[in-house]
Amino acid sequence: MKQHNLFLIFLFFVTISFAQNPKYFLEITFNDGDFKGTHIFVPEKGNYTSQVNLEFHKGVSNINASKLVSKNGMQIHYFTRHFLGEPTKGTHNAKKHTSGCGSLNFIDLKSNQPYKKINGDFTNCTSTKITNVGSWKKSYVKNKRDVSGSFTDTVTFEYRMDDGTKKIIKTVVTVKFTVRESRRI
Repeated sequence: MKQHNLFLIFLFFVTISFAQNPKYFLEITFNDGDFKGTHIFVPEKGNYTSQVNLEFHKGVSNINASKLVSKNGMQIHYFTRHFLGEPTKGTHNAKKHTSGCGSLNFIDLKSNQPYKKINGDFTNCTSTKITNVGSWKKSYVKNKRDVSGSFTDTVTFEYRMDDGTKKIIKTVVTVKFTVRESRRI
């Protein structure tokens, strides 16, 4: 009977641990500004359009996410980061795309912020460090694996305020991520 109780306690702690540590996420630390601090963004439960992924196409990797939420109610409407090469352990140079090497956008869906929309671009195009690449898991349509890493870059934000005015803010951010890479068979 004691072993059974120990097993249940162990199972309880494992369940809590997994519930508190989402598998796929973006952890973004803002050095200063309106979002100063660390925020962890995860896919919203029950929303199939809320996801974080990595795609590899024509020699360029792209981390992309949409509709991720944090515990304090912030929502990343869209996130993208480009780097050269396949995601392998090590450092990868950024790939310039439009006005930077990726973007980070927020939208005030609940209308409880003084802004309507915030568009941001990663403007220094620093390198991305890949720290872990999982093994491919085969399926019928796509092979999948997990990829983890980080980068630190400057984000230039353009706020569109509720009153129609705009403001520009630059801040340094550190982004840590674990994403799913999928490739068609």
